[in-house]
Amino acid sequence: MRAKDLLTAIQVDAAGELKKLSSYNYVFVTDGEKQTNQLKIEATETTIILRKQSNHRLTLNELIHVLNETKEAELFFEEELIFGYKLIKEGIVLG
Repeated sequence: MRAKDLLTAIQVDAAGELKKLSSYNYVFVTDGEKQTNQLKIEATETTIILRKQSNHRLTLNELIHVLNETKEAELFFEEELIFGYKLIKEGIVLG
């Protein structure tokens, strides 16, 4: 998934039924059987890579800031391409 596609999808959800986007705090990914928000973000012009990092919780604001700066980049968790997302009570789950 490209950064600009995720940004567009989030904007559509924010304008639609899920108008409480500001209440979503964290970015999660599925790591095996569990979801984690203990992530760091690394970005280049062509890739955005989320990696596990035990002492940092990735916020939705941090993610959106990076997405805005690197709109053509592809999103990855470690080496896996991210294809979509879903909104949950605490934030957004990428997968």
